[in-house]
Amino acid sequence: MIYPTIFLVRHGETVWNLEGRYQGKKNSSLTLKGESQAKANAIKLGNNIINFDEVKIYASPLGRARDTAFIICDELDIDRDKIIFDKRIEEFDYGIFEGQLKSFCQTKYVTEFNAREADKWNYQIENGESYEIVTKRLKFWLEAIKDEKMVILIAHEMINRALRGLYFNFEHEKTLKLRQPNELLLLLKNQEEIIVT
Repeated sequence: MIYPTIFLVRHGETVWNLEGRYQGKKNSSLTLKGESQAKANAIKLGNNIINFDEVKIYASPLGRARDTAFIICDELDIDRDKIIFDKRIEEFDYGIFEGQLKSFCQTKYVTEFNAREADKWNYQIENGESYEIVTKRLKFWLEAIKDEKMVILIAHEMINRALRGLYFNFEHEKTLKLRQPNELLLLLKNQEEIIVT
């Protein structure tokens, strides 16, 4: 399938990012640094997109992505109503791990933690998801936007990782190694991934 050009934004840094907590569907506020990262990515988008009237803006409805999307629109003088919030691009559901430190989960949920580490793609966390499940819902989203020319997506690291895997048809192991720091803006276009500056 031929996909649209996608500018891929990760939400700005959050308090839980700093603390090393699993966030998933739960929310944590942007830090001041996170707000600055969102503003910096708005500038990068403004330097690389000529006409925002021709661009669809999609965002996860979770607070940290929503707030990042609002900051970006405000910085670029784009009406916030232009943002399309879509539950299919909400972050991976960490189930019983959500809100907890990784060190806590390693000791409190030893069996579950080790099982997930052994098979991150297929293992479904209790009350949560697996990458396999997340990828299925992302496929529906990609199918829905296939006729767009250009899209800005404001979401989460794990969602963006799975999306990149789908976009480039990567093997699971390669997909799982992908990273996107909060400040990194990526452009997916013509089977290429470009760091936007």
